Amino acid sequence: MNKLILFFLLLINVSIANEAFDYIKLTPKEEAFLRNTEIKVITSNTWAPINMYNDENQLAGIAIDFWNIIKQRAGIKSETVTAKNWNHVLESIKNKEADITIGTSFDRNKLKYANFTNSYISFPIAFATLFDKRFIPNASFLEGKKVAVGENYSAHNILKEHYPKIDFVLVKNTQEALELLSAGKVEAAVDILPTIAHLISVNGYYNLKISGTSEYDVHVSFMIRKDYKELQSIINKHIALITPEDKKNIIRQWLTVKFDKTFVGYEYLFQILVLIVLIGLFYAFKQKDLKKYNEELKKLSITDRLTQLYNRRKIDELLNEVKNKKFSLILLDIDHFKEINDIHGHLEGDKVLVEISNLLKNSLNQNDEIGRWGGEEFLIICKNTSEKEAYIIASRLKKAIEDHDFKIRKITASFGVSEASKNLDIKNILAKADDALYKAKQQGRNQVVTASSL
Repeated sequence: MNKLILFFLLLINVSIANEAFDYIKLTPKEEAFLRNTEIKVITSNTWAPINMYNDENQLAGIAIDFWNIIKQRAGIKSETVTAKNWNHVLESIKNKEADITIGTSFDRNKLKYANFTNSYISFPIAFATLFDKRFIPNASFLEGKKVAVGENYSAHNILKEHYPKIDFVLVKNTQEALELLSAGKVEAAVDILPTIAHLISVNGYYNLKISGTSEYDVHVSFMIRKDYKELQSIINKHIALITPEDKKNIIRQWLTVKFDKTFVGYEYLFQILVLIVLIGLFYAFKQKDLKKYNEELKKLSITDRLTQLYNRRKIDELLNEVKNKKFSLILLDIDHFKEINDIHGHLEGDKVLVEISNLLKNSLNQNDEIGRWGGEEFLIICKNTSEKEAYIIASRLKKAIEDHDFKIRKITASFGVSEASKNLDIKNILAKADDALYKAKQQGRNQVVTASSL
């Protein structure tokens, strides 16, 4: 694990100072500035994982963590406001309505109204494309093509300087850039690697991939209003003395892999995605390695985060593939699952979902497809299977769940079975399975009901 973390730190080009944290000598002007000035911080919340809203609707991210370290050690008094977008941040600094923004990079065009601190971390610029596109060795391959990028974003400013022939489509943020790309309206979308990877993962852009990185990095720093030179100097002194341990702790929190023995959650999926992306890009000059990475990324986009079964999107695809063939559906629902969550807590409920998922996977043959349909419901596609045969399969699954020791209590499930026919579309076949499941619940649960028996 330590080797993985070391590799990761090297790959994202984290510059670690050698000096230990020590007493910082301030000038009389700097000391007076700290005593007499309350800093107004402005930041966007759309540059995850640099700055974003967490699950508690609070600002969080890599830049926030670095700022908190410096603010605490320097004794800076501050308040923080969230901007509507990145242009709002720039206008606020320019008009002195705010004093500092905590996640950006040097841009000489902004020196008229702002100063920049030294960089505290760097990331490569990544290119996202549709999944069927080829590897992009560098940004010159995007010249003459439509490329979506956040207006005035660091990636935009760097690339337009070095590759003016790229046809940039300017958008409010990278989320919008990826939406255009997913809809086929542009050839690529660009931003720093962690942001692209994060947005592809959390939004389920299964038709997108990261096809390469630029030779240019974004060196993340603080941007400060022009007349606050004392603040720039104070922050630079503290950046220089941030310890290697400080930096590693922040990187581990946001960009490394954590393993949970009980279940695989959202945080794990996001972090493992980032690691896969970075490892894949490190070997990107070998086409076969990039292909392997893309396969891993695609797998994540069709997998339910908790159970590791197919997600609903993938099951919809599979249903479309079998719609003109012989098959049956098994729809099952865990009995009294809300009770389990209410009495034992959601963590235990998650464990039950994972255990049942494993039971189902281990009890089916390779020809059957299973996915999490939603909440405590699962859907099984039994190919080349009649309703009668699917009933037998469902009965076997019912008994496997009923006999399993879940530790917390006895748990059962109810099943509805339906068979495809030429005069029914997928929606109607699903509805019949759902009606059969409802009947099984109505009749007392822990049983299998077929659509033909209704």
